[in-house]
Amino acid sequence: MRLRLKSLAKDRDLNNGIPILLYHRIDDSSVSTATPPLVFRRHLEMLAERGWRSLSAEEFAMAATRKGSMPQRSFVITFDDGYESVASAALAVLKEFDFKAICFLSTRFPRDPMHNPAQSANNANAHAYLSWEQARMLQSSGVIDCQSHSHSHRDFRNCSLAEIRHDLATSVDILSHELNLPANHFRHVAWPWGLSTPEWRAIARETGFHFQYTVARQSFLPDGALDEIPRTCFDATAFKNFQRQLWLQSGQLAPVWNAAYPFGRKLWQLKSMFG
Repeated sequence: MRLRLKSLAKDRDLNNGIPILLYHRIDDSSVSTATPPLVFRRHLEMLAERGWRSLSAEEFAMAATRKGSMPQRSFVITFDDGYESVASAALAVLKEFDFKAICFLSTRFPRDPMHNPAQSANNANAHAYLSWEQARMLQSSGVIDCQSHSHSHRDFRNCSLAEIRHDLATSVDILSHELNLPANHFRHVAWPWGLSTPEWRAIARETGFHFQYTVARQSFLPDGALDEIPRTCFDATAFKNFQRQLWLQSGQLAPVWNAAYPFGRKLWQLKSMFG
């Protein structure tokens, strides 16, 4: 079956949900989590040309909590970890197409030689992450909203519930302090590696995270769970594969895809958590 780009634009039934895009680094490095800037730009250019509109964190929150149909031709852009290239490369592309995004920061990662010189000196990858000054610039830009990706980015399967609670609370405290925003601004959290359990999600809700994100190749649907919001990872994704995945999630076959995918997802979760 040949997938045509025009199907993304001409399908009349586009109320199949909101695709949520996930990236990490936007640079030309050879690591698996890197997307070359030209590839990233082409992804967004296609969506802009076809009349798609990105939602900010607040706009998505409003759409997700409203019963009924999703806003047509809407999607969300997210970045995980807090890499420096979000500021040096992605921001300009987002501005070019008038798109918004969410940057999920692991608050242990940002560089701050003034307050934590040992971190910058000892971490060989420190240059890859945002500084807090850059994070504040992103937040004040009105283009990118910084939210939580936990504090430590640890594998929570090896942590007690008390440790998880402390980790999430620490991330809120640091974000609030460094970005000079009230704690209740930080209502979104992306779980490291997309892994969570009902107990962890309950702790996150108690911490104030009403919107919790995982990793899954499907759109967020009108009846979707707010504590298991799916995102599709597009790191280093070739244009044709990017087009194909969006077609599956938003085109004519989207109802079938979005209904069938969760079964495979549950099997993967069981294997990851207990396998």
